[in-house]
Amino acid sequence: MSGTQRLVEAFHLLDSSLPAAQFPLPLDGAESLRSLAGSLAHQVRDYLLPRASRLDAPLLAVVGGSTGAGKSTLVNSLLRAEVTRPGVLRPTTKSPVLICHPDDEEWFRSDKVLPGLVRTDTQLHDSRALHIVAFPDLPPGLALLDAPDIDSIDDANRALARQLLLAADLWVFVTSAARYADAVPWDYLQQAQERNTMLAVVVNRCPPAAISQVAGHLAQMLAERGLASAKLFAVAERALPPDGMLPLADVGGLRQWLGQLATQSEARAQVATQSLAGSVRSLDPQLRELIAGIQRQDEALQELREQSVGTYRQAAAEVAEAAGDGTMLRGEILSRWQDLVGTGEFMRNIEERISAFRDRITGWFRGEPKVEAVEVAISDNLAAVLKEKGQWAAEDTAVKWSRTRWGRDIIAAEPALARPSAGFDEAATAAIRAWQSDVMRLVEDQGRGKRMKARVLALGTNVLALALMIVVFAATGGLTGAEVGIAGGASVLAQRLLEAVFGEGAVRRLAEQAQKDLAGRVEGVLAVELARYGAILDSLAVDEGATAQLETAAAALRDAARSAFDDLTAPDLT
Repeated sequence: MSGTQRLVEAFHLLDSSLPAAQFPLPLDGAESLRSLAGSLAHQVRDYLLPRASRLDAPLLAVVGGSTGAGKSTLVNSLLRAEVTRPGVLRPTTKSPVLICHPDDEEWFRSDKVLPGLVRTDTQLHDSRALHIVAFPDLPPGLALLDAPDIDSIDDANRALARQLLLAADLWVFVTSAARYADAVPWDYLQQAQERNTMLAVVVNRCPPAAISQVAGHLAQMLAERGLASAKLFAVAERALPPDGMLPLADVGGLRQWLGQLATQSEARAQVATQSLAGSVRSLDPQLRELIAGIQRQDEALQELREQSVGTYRQAAAEVAEAAGDGTMLRGEILSRWQDLVGTGEFMRNIEERISAFRDRITGWFRGEPKVEAVEVAISDNLAAVLKEKGQWAAEDTAVKWSRTRWGRDIIAAEPALARPSAGFDEAATAAIRAWQSDVMRLVEDQGRGKRMKARVLALGTNVLALALMIVVFAATGGLTGAEVGIAGGASVLAQRLLEAVFGEGAVRRLAEQAQKDLAGRVEGVLAVELARYGAILDSLAVDEGATAQLETAAAALRDAARSAFDDLTAPDLT
């Protein structure tokens, strides 16, 4: 495979990789990176692919520059015919005009060059239409393109001006004596220097008495910026004749230079190779910039993700802490439990009394409203803790996200993220009730043996399940003073009650499993809430392989460029 074929393949790979360069978050520089990615995509399709595919294709000279610099007048004056209309109103929105020899018309009418523009035979007030003019007096091998203003106040005009300049083999850059030192033109000229683009600079409308001074100063500025090789032409300011054209003598030097490029095949080949090699060389740092920008997007999204995950993980941990540090053995739950079991007779030799109390206990517990009251108290109080933590997690995540501009934008667009979802309270209640059912099944499963079954039946599955919940709540770290003794007594009663039925080791395992089940239920309902944030971030995430795609494309391009240009141009792409 030849070097140019490898280069064409590398451009195709780059073209397919660039859409992965997305910058959804408004980080610093994101807008610039979006513009850069779009610009590179245009450059690949508009210029790099067609030029690499056909080095002998006609050259495209784009005539660009500042507002009111006289680009259209210059083009007409070079051709000695009115082929493009100068804009009268500002901003001027008109279709760019491409003038070529009839022999070259087929190339420029094809979709190989500037494929995103619609071809037209009439100059329209539409910046996305390309007006093609076949002009026999223009030598074959070179086309002129009258582009929009680079500093137009119209965004579409500015964007198209940049796109066309980056699609050019050479630039004819037009400015005026009054504006040649403006910043915008020099931003573009710097790009020409970076791409090693063949460049002619026309400083128009120079006061006749100062033409040498202006030209000398502009030449000095060009040299200071690495553009000493640019061809410089100065045109005096004068009243235009009725045909609106500059005198032939004023444009003779530029006309001759362009004519030589058009008629000398070696000169055209040199321009094409020089511009292509320079453009390829300039791609690598731009691709590195895109890759770094994608990584910053990933990092920013990951930071938001970690904040939301960390907050909901903390909420789950705080529910678990509240369910295990004795906090739940306050108020209503403790009161209902004591009302159910009393504080005296169950504290004395429960194992010995199970048989004697069997009939009494069975009647006492089963169907009693007191059992249901404890269950409801546990459900209501534990669900309230879960709801409170879910509310806090939503609010805290919103606060953390709002500390960055991109996070604020997400919360502003999705204000519901600052509060739990509409169904959260119901889901929290359902999760706690499901846990109570889990505990019931644990007790039932543990009491399947004949001996244990009798004991379970003696006390009732519901009561044993409630006792197991009390044991889960039993630590007294959250209690103080007299609360410790009261809650401790209740938990000891529950512990002894369970041990009398199942044994000490079994009770420990049951309590551990009940704690795990509770954690699972809590984490499950909070995970649904957390998923809302994950879904938003997933919708903003860059393609997972975007960085790798661009890195692969950049490496392929470096290798292909070395092969294509060999030592002749030796572009430094490392």
